[in-house]
Amino acid sequence: MKTRVVKNWKTSLLGLVLFIVSIAMLYLKILTGGEFIALLPTSVGLLCVPDSIFKRDA
Repeated sequence: MKTRVVKNWKTSLLGLVLFIVSIAMLYLKILTGGEFIALLPTSVGLLCVPDSIFKRDA
């Protein structure tokens, strides 16, 4: 898992930024707990997705 996160740094960085922003918004009471739970699988899922979704085929 560690090599996947380091090797695919673009999606890992995007997932980490989304996670940190959602925690900050939860702390500032901009998001509710339910909205945070809805964002959590997206941010964690981005840690596991390969960077090939960002590459152009052509």
